[in-house]
Amino acid sequence: MECKICHNFHRKFWCANCIRKNLHSYKVETNQITYDKQKSVDQANKFLSGTMRNIQVNVAEKHAKIQKVNILELEINKIREEIGRDRQEIDKLKRNLQTRRQVLQESLAYFKKFKSHQQTIITKDINNTKERWRHVHQVLAHSRKVLIGELVSLFDLKRIPIQENHNIRIKENGGISENGHIATNGISDDDCEHAIAGITLPKKAHYIRYSMNDKERKEEIIKINTAVGHVMHIIGLVAYYLGIKLPFLVINKGHKSFAKGSIHGIPISKRPLYLTDKNSEDFTIGMAMLNYNIAYLCHTQGVDIPYSRVSHTLQNLFLCCQAANLGRMGHLTALNRIFDQSFNLDFEEVVKWMFVWRNGSDLEDGELRFNIPGALYDYFEEDIDDDNENVDGETWVLCDTV
Repeated sequence: MECKICHNFHRKFWCANCIRKNLHSYKVETNQITYDKQKSVDQANKFLSGTMRNIQVNVAEKHAKIQKVNILELEINKIREEIGRDRQEIDKLKRNLQTRRQVLQESLAYFKKFKSHQQTIITKDINNTKERWRHVHQVLAHSRKVLIGELVSLFDLKRIPIQENHNIRIKENGGISENGHIATNGISDDDCEHAIAGITLPKKAHYIRYSMNDKERKEEIIKINTAVGHVMHIIGLVAYYLGIKLPFLVINKGHKSFAKGSIHGIPISKRPLYLTDKNSEDFTIGMAMLNYNIAYLCHTQGVDIPYSRVSHTLQNLFLCCQAANLGRMGHLTALNRIFDQSFNLDFEEVVKWMFVWRNGSDLEDGELRFNIPGALYDYFEEDIDDDNENVDGETWVLCDTV
């Protein structure tokens, strides 16, 4: 309802009541607008909250992908540069390959052209070399035989029959068969003796016979020591001429002569090679070492010595010096210091056989019957004596020189 007062004044002025009413209406409208506004803002925020998050995530992913694309472009450019360089290298290699193919083709053509002539020249050179080597080897083997023959003659090493009335004829080759084994030719081994400088050695290692009187025994010991000294001397020279490295070191020092060494890693102490009334047992071991050297020397020249004959010192030495293949083998073993593994004699068995003969034992039922004083390996202990002690007179170092 319109106010008369306000109507009379043509609404230039409002009365207090109208002002209140209008103010109240304005507040109501303002509150409604504010409420609607806040409601719209809340709805807009609710709508935009999920969308903005997705937009932000998408923007971040976009930037990451842009960076990755930039890195990939850099790598692509780098790889393109490498490919360019590789292509240049490939072109260079192709040119080199083509050049080498051309050279190879020219070489093959040249080789085919002169192949027959070159083969003929090479074959001829090989044959000439083989012939020269064969000739030199024959001359060397003959020279060794001559030298050793001179030694045999110088030391008067020979085979003699025990009984002159048997009229035994000895083969010129010293009783050796073509395959290197001992050939008796119907003659028993006991029917002949071997002497060096006119002196013989017992075949069965009974070096001291106590049945003799003192004078005879002393004379026999002197003869044995003289013969052993000659044997040491001659085998040293034979081993030197043939170039053989013997298993045991033999030193000739007169009454202080000895042998020493090791077999299969077992050290063997010095054993005397000079017989006295008091060292018969040790002297037997020393002679076993000396006989083992001779058997090994025979083996290198194609002569096989059985255990039953290993104590025949002079006979085995004579067989070695008369071997059919004497001088054809030797120096390679000496230079390389290699023991011939095909040599099948065991030193322990050699010692046993030496004691068998020394003690007068024999074979019974096909087996050895012997009794060695003490354990055998008691003899295989290294001593601490000085090998370089001063000795009056001449000193020979045998069997250890190439």
